Amino acid sequence: MTPEQLSRIEEIFHAASTQPPDRRAEFVCAADADTQVRDTVLRLLRHAQDTGDDAMPDSLAYRLGNLWSVPAPGHRIGSYRLLSELGAGGMGTVFLAERDVGGTAQRVALKLLHGVPTLAERRRMRRERALLAGLNHPRIAKHLDGGETEQGQPFLVMDYVEGRTLPDYIASQTFDLGRRLELFRQLCMAVQHAHQRLILHRDIKPSNVIVRDDGSPVLLDFGVGKLIGENLGDNATVTVAFTPGYGAPEQRRGEEATTSTDVFGLGTVLFDLLTGARLSTLRKGDAHVPAPSVHAEDRARRLVPRGDLDRIVLKACAERPEDRYATATALADDIAAYLEGRPISAAPDRLGYRLSRFVGRHRLGCAVGVGALVLIGAFVVRLDVERQRSRAAEIAAEREARNAHASRDFLVSVLGASDPSQARGKPITVASLLSAATQKLARNPPEDRVTRAIAWLTVAEIYASVNDPQPGLRASDVALSLLDGRDPAGAELRARALSARGKVLMQLDRHREALATMKQMVELRERFNAGPVEMARAYADYGATAQKVFDMEAAGRHMRRGLTYLDQAGVGDSPERASLLIGLLDISATKNEIAQAQAYLQQSERAAKASLGPDDPLWFSLHNSAARLRYVQERPLEQRWHTRRALEIAHRIYGENSRLTADAETAMALTLVPEGDGHNVSDHLRRARSIMKRLGLDERSLADGDVTLAIHYFERGDSARALVLLDDAIARLPEDEPGMAQAIVNAHAIRANVMFDLGRTAESTTAIERALSLAKRLRGERSAKYAWVAYLHAQMLMEQGRLDESERFLEIGRAGYARHFPGKLSVGSMFATTDSMLAKKRGDLAGARLHIEAALGYSERIQADDLQLARIRIEAAEIYALSGDVVRARALLRQGLPELERRAPPNDEDLADARKLAVKLGRDRFVGSAAAAR
Repeated sequence: MTPEQLSRIEEIFHAASTQPPDRRAEFVCAADADTQVRDTVLRLLRHAQDTGDDAMPDSLAYRLGNLWSVPAPGHRIGSYRLLSELGAGGMGTVFLAERDVGGTAQRVALKLLHGVPTLAERRRMRRERALLAGLNHPRIAKHLDGGETEQGQPFLVMDYVEGRTLPDYIASQTFDLGRRLELFRQLCMAVQHAHQRLILHRDIKPSNVIVRDDGSPVLLDFGVGKLIGENLGDNATVTVAFTPGYGAPEQRRGEEATTSTDVFGLGTVLFDLLTGARLSTLRKGDAHVPAPSVHAEDRARRLVPRGDLDRIVLKACAERPEDRYATATALADDIAAYLEGRPISAAPDRLGYRLSRFVGRHRLGCAVGVGALVLIGAFVVRLDVERQRSRAAEIAAEREARNAHASRDFLVSVLGASDPSQARGKPITVASLLSAATQKLARNPPEDRVTRAIAWLTVAEIYASVNDPQPGLRASDVALSLLDGRDPAGAELRARALSARGKVLMQLDRHREALATMKQMVELRERFNAGPVEMARAYADYGATAQKVFDMEAAGRHMRRGLTYLDQAGVGDSPERASLLIGLLDISATKNEIAQAQAYLQQSERAAKASLGPDDPLWFSLHNSAARLRYVQERPLEQRWHTRRALEIAHRIYGENSRLTADAETAMALTLVPEGDGHNVSDHLRRARSIMKRLGLDERSLADGDVTLAIHYFERGDSARALVLLDDAIARLPEDEPGMAQAIVNAHAIRANVMFDLGRTAESTTAIERALSLAKRLRGERSAKYAWVAYLHAQMLMEQGRLDESERFLEIGRAGYARHFPGKLSVGSMFATTDSMLAKKRGDLAGARLHIEAALGYSERIQADDLQLARIRIEAAEIYALSGDVVRARALLRQGLPELERRAPPNDEDLADARKLAVKLGRDRFVGSAAAAR
């Protein structure tokens, strides 16, 4: 980070501290466009809010915490007696300890932690321990207990695992590659298990792995690095949460750890397993992780990792998080592929490589074929390629110049015909000019066929750019009817017309037709060797269309292909590069690949600043995609800021008659839902529907908007109104259109909730089963949509008292969410809350308390204190009241009730339950509305 950035961070931090807490994030976003500066200031503000200190945080207290004296063997900590010291490190000192359990001595590992926690940090540690206690995997040492000594020093208690550390195991065993890779694969699956439960390790290294006598590995200290990192604050994390030599680059820079950080740690463990060497002795400072084949202890071992195993280690330990394996499972899959002789994902996707892996699996059969092929040869004479390329570029430039002149002449004629004296005080808008152009072409078309085609093409492209699809579709169809595309000149014009047609079809939600049209466009450009910039634009459009049918793999592939064209041509920051990077940002955010998305955001911001004017439409796309990323990152204040900026740009650039403006209004409404701002949500949704209707969108698109509006009415307690909209929408929505899958599944699922709310249980069951069937058919059983419907079904079954069935669907939902949203706090909160409610219904109040504390821990780590957190606090208050802990119940009610009374609709069930609980516990103790007091 530069001195200028540090200066800006300090300046913005102090300025933001003077703002009201709920306005600080928006203030920071508006104050500086530098993503790194913004993120750092927001982390400092969150730290200050947690500690109640608005001064710049320092680590003095945590350094003092390292001066704790080490207790001697025999010393007691709670119910544990220390037997001997096992080791010491940056996070604390580990002891072998024991306690009496039913007359039997239980041996445990007790870790005394460095640090002096504040009250807020103690609360956070307690909740983090609740999460760790739920981590149950045979390859992870189980967290048993925790607390503080009489002097206030925190400690953790874990299973004591007998065996050898991985370095000792490596030194004592003969080299058996298959056994070592299987051991490593088991570690990967253990890490993935924890990631799916929102827990990071942050300090994976060989010494944190114990190998039992049976050869099975166990990973120690899982979650402790994250627990201590949060305890110490952002600026202390660097000194305690990783081990030099094994730490990821982002940890050295003091950035937030992610699942990619643990993937890096796994890669370092694999390095040691393959080489027999210690990476910590080879890698100093900021050095990259080297290929293991270079550092294997003996010559025979160097030959083993060369090739695929080198590639696997280098991909896992890539400098940039987005270049690593996306998950620990993906890393394990490549290990399995290597063991089975299949191609690995980390290898280049080249025919020669795949053939080599095929030959490796089928040596005998291939030997005969190769013998025959050796007898065959071919000789190719190379022509003067550069001369041909130069001439082709010259011809293309002349062709584009002629087309540009024709478009310009047509537009000049339209503008010249727009007489201000005939406007009668009305503004001359783009819409009126386009209408005039269309009438002029229909009434007095140019005699020359190509000139006529260029005129219609120009109109189509402008309609597509302002997102007015119906007239744009008509214009593009006329242009295509006039162009044959059999020569390079006609091919370029036809490709442009296909691109315009594909865009307006997307705006009309005719996604399959749009995808087929874009495919024709790309194939046409490739057939006639279009230039690199044209190909980059083509693949950007193709990728955006693939996104609309939810083929994210193809979309990402097309976008990256476009970037390759720009890279090969030496095209730096440009609108084309910005467009492709924004597309990749959106795809990564949709797939919950947060580290990759964050990197693409920074790259797209840089390209946009360098190449775009202030009113370029790509700014809309950038803010829209940034809002999606902030949603995935659970940073709602920044999400709202980006969404509002996108809405402002849409109105300024596109106006009231644009599909993008309608989409921006809908996005703004959805962003405001957690705020409980029902009036503004309704306004934005109604404006969106009004725009879509004016644009002449078909019934399917309007029905999609009606489903969103129905969800809003249902959440505001107006089930009858929601039901009318849903029934009407279901009648209009197709059940075989991938682009409409979300709308039709949502409609049936929410209809099930509405029916249940109205007491029509049988119809509710039919509707939710229909939603499950559609989600399975349209998206698959492993999709996020299927997981969401399963979760809703679990909730309804629980309310009916069908607890075993509810638990079964809850696990289906949990597994799906873990696949698609690993590490997302709001997901953890959602399932922990439901687990708590299920435990309460079973009469297991101890389990209910454990789960609701975990839910509170998740929710309080999210940026905003919203209506959902208030609901969780009320649920927690009810559980503690049932458990007899009136003091805790009152404290939670005092936190949650005012928020509910301010934001929830008057007929809200949670609000009614909270008021009843307030009366039961003594209403005079709470701050509430006058209406509630009555």
